Amino acid sequence: MTPPPSRCTALGAPRARVSSPLARSRFLLRLLLQLVWTAAASQGHPKSGPRISAVWKGHAGQDHVDFGSTEPHTVLFHEPGSSSVWVGGRNRVYVFDFSKGRNASVRTVNIGSTKGSCRDKQDCGNYITLLEKQNEGLLACGTNVNNSVEFLGERKGYAPFSPDENSLVLFDGDEVYSTIRKQEYNGKIPRFRRIKGEIELYTSDTVMQNPQFIKATIVHQDQAYDDKIYYFFREDNPDKNPEAPLNVSRVAQLCRGDQGGESSLSVSKWNTFLKAMLVCSDAATNRNFNRLQDVFLLPDPNGQWKDTRVYGVFSNPWNYSAVCVYSLGDIDKVFCTSSLKGYHSSLPNPRPGKCLPDRQPIPTETFQVADSHPEVVQRVEPMGPLKTPLFHSKYHYQKVVVHRMHASNGETFHVLYLTTGEGKAVSPPVLVFNILEIQPFRHAAAIQAISLDADRRKLYVNSQWEVSQVPLDLCEVYTGGCHGCLMARDPYCGWYQDRCVSIYSSQEPVLQSISPVEPHKGCPNPKPEQAPLQKVSLAQNSRYYLSCPMESRHATYSWRHENSVEQSCEPSHQSPSCILFIENLTDLHYGHYYCEAQEDSYLREAQHWELLREDSAMTSQLLGHACTVATSLWLGVLPTLILGLLVH
Repeated sequence: MTPPPSRCTALGAPRARVSSPLARSRFLLRLLLQLVWTAAASQGHPKSGPRISAVWKGHAGQDHVDFGSTEPHTVLFHEPGSSSVWVGGRNRVYVFDFSKGRNASVRTVNIGSTKGSCRDKQDCGNYITLLEKQNEGLLACGTNVNNSVEFLGERKGYAPFSPDENSLVLFDGDEVYSTIRKQEYNGKIPRFRRIKGEIELYTSDTVMQNPQFIKATIVHQDQAYDDKIYYFFREDNPDKNPEAPLNVSRVAQLCRGDQGGESSLSVSKWNTFLKAMLVCSDAATNRNFNRLQDVFLLPDPNGQWKDTRVYGVFSNPWNYSAVCVYSLGDIDKVFCTSSLKGYHSSLPNPRPGKCLPDRQPIPTETFQVADSHPEVVQRVEPMGPLKTPLFHSKYHYQKVVVHRMHASNGETFHVLYLTTGEGKAVSPPVLVFNILEIQPFRHAAAIQAISLDADRRKLYVNSQWEVSQVPLDLCEVYTGGCHGCLMARDPYCGWYQDRCVSIYSSQEPVLQSISPVEPHKGCPNPKPEQAPLQKVSLAQNSRYYLSCPMESRHATYSWRHENSVEQSCEPSHQSPSCILFIENLTDLHYGHYYCEAQEDSYLREAQHWELLREDSAMTSQLLGHACTVATSLWLGVLPTLILGLLVH
């Protein structure tokens, strides 16, 4: 027996303002949340890896809350300004309230499945796949739900039949758009449909080839009849050349006021569908990133829809990643002015894709041309004079959210938060800088969902075991005094009263420099503090090693002894520490050792050790002790080094 169509339930409405709808797409996950932030369009950067790696411990019960069970499939809902987070799981919805400090509350709403219609126990799970604010409360839709709390009835197209199924659901007032099939076995060709509104419409079966939907949005333009639906997806490449990529990334447009066509073939179909290729490539390295992973839209602060930024995360067959930024104005221009691929006659009037006023139907000739030639010739290229990625990296990114913020001097920065990548990147006018990699959970786990609250300056992420609330201003992770604080170039942080603090925590101006060149020179003391001297007594002929943690992955670390460099570790060094191993201590090995970190023009002393000679009476005893301890410590490091070699 097959599962029934998805059904929906209304839950109590969460407090705070209504958030914009989040289009959902299932995505593969890796181990770390990496925060990258950027401040101006740069064309890639050699230091694309994170400068600092840290674990966000937070406060137990205050910033981390457990589900109490494993949730392999989740969906997260958060309203900006609220302290509550809603997470849909298997047969239930969790409600987390982080406003109560260490006593963060957890409530669950059980939404069971229709056991009688299950084929086996695995099918019985009602996986919540949609949480959306509606007038009647919070709309919760799942793969197989019985009539429980305030049952709203069957709503076809709101939830897929499997939690693994790729799908989008988009809300705009009383209208709902969906890519979900109405029936479980209703064909295999995905469609983009209007399932609630004036007229139900769907895309022709020939205009997309095995699409994987990423994001959809409504754009309200200057004239209401010009309002557009844009959705982003990737599909099979029609070019079957062996050297051509398997997938191409697209953006499609539809007129929100589309009323269908005049003929029997077009009356129930979208008549304004067009699609364009999204280009994300770097000519300097000859790298093409053709697999769209995620999209985030950042509205213009002045309300100009054409200046809305579209941030896209792309990957290539080698799992390298790139972030390309587009404008809605450029996308709209491509659809309004480009010719159609493969069509060589004069375009009909009105031209394909044009929105008509007064709810006019699209003429049959216009529909036929667009339906048989849905792709425009002109491609959508990234913003900037070079039309290249904002940056690209060897790390595999999958999700992105962007925060527009103002530093202490009033300068505007765009901060990117990327999952399954490496850090937090800032964009000053000439630089993209990857600042921070953070593990947001108490236990290393894959990130299933991410939501940004710009009002409360919080990031909400969840794994299959827990939800974490991560502040955007993680200034406590930066060590090294004033120089270390400013070298981070973190726009949320500055130096104040001998501490690296959040710019939001002080009423007084903080010392801050986001300069790409020598930011540390803004500190009152021109030289960084020296490392404290540490001493150790060792017997001759023993083994020993000195370990210097590589806090900045953008610096070169060197061990210096008697004005001679004994060991050097470049930023690409895979181990978390720069290790100097002394196989057999002789008279030449005793003395002072300095670990120095060189990062551009910034030089600091990270460690200072003095190796002292043990007296002969203690030699025999200490020799065995030193060998045992040093060997055990050294072996403890080996797995890290071996792992690094394997990864490299």
